[in-house]
Amino acid sequence: MNPAMAAMAVTTFLLAACGGGSDGSNGAKPNDAPAATDSATTPAPVSTDPLDAACLAAPAAGQKVTATLNFGPVSEVATFDATAIGTTVFDGGSYDTLEVKLVNGIFNSHGTNARLYIDPASAIFPIGATDYGDLDQGPYGKYTKYRRFTFKDNVSGQTGTPNLVGMKPNETRSFTMLEANAGALATKPQPTLKPIDRVVNVAVQYIGREDVTAKGVTYKGACKLALHYDRKDLGTLFPLPVLEGTAWLAPGAGIVKLSGAPLVGVATVTAETTGIVAAN
Repeated sequence: MNPAMAAMAVTTFLLAACGGGSDGSNGAKPNDAPAATDSATTPAPVSTDPLDAACLAAPAAGQKVTATLNFGPVSEVATFDATAIGTTVFDGGSYDTLEVKLVNGIFNSHGTNARLYIDPASAIFPIGATDYGDLDQGPYGKYTKYRRFTFKDNVSGQTGTPNLVGMKPNETRSFTMLEANAGALATKPQPTLKPIDRVVNVAVQYIGREDVTAKGVTYKGACKLALHYDRKDLGTLFPLPVLEGTAWLAPGAGIVKLSGAPLVGVATVTAETTGIVAAN
């Protein structure tokens, strides 16, 4: 588990995009299958208002989100800060950037820092990610891992970062995500990311609005999403686990709570965040 994967849990989509290796399988489901919605423990949505841009808020430069993640069944807790640092360059383009750092907790990561590159209009679907010190090759030194994500709407055929604004309760939208990745010595520049190494079928179902509490704060009318990711690494027949989860995105605060399963070697993951706050 690395910081980019943790950041993916915090930004919802990255949980699937960078999560895990190739061991284990829990069986694939249809591409549009909705994820579990925790209906047994979560009250029915309090509002049927459509999903709006306020729920997809992205941090402005200087703002941050602190997230605490708990991985089971053997509890492993870690806290990360994701801070908006303005525009930086990734793979030849300039993008709004979140810098992710491990604050505390024992975490079996290959590194403790990462960057996420986002389009503010669709912040939960990152354009790319960089894992610093992702691989340690002994005497050869540490490598940095780079990932670029491109998206296509499975119905309209439109490409670009998906936009969920306007979704109605129980509406599902499905996308195909292509991931290109590469590694380079930490002392060398980023390589060009051209090959496609992973294909992910993504389904997002908007459940509706409900109140949710995270880190002791209650958010009114949070947008509730059910998420489903079916991944396949090209060039291998070894299956990857299907990832499913539920996320709550609060107006003006972004993602504040997430629960999901399965992950590679992990039964469940839960996360709570501070929401978007000003830097100290």
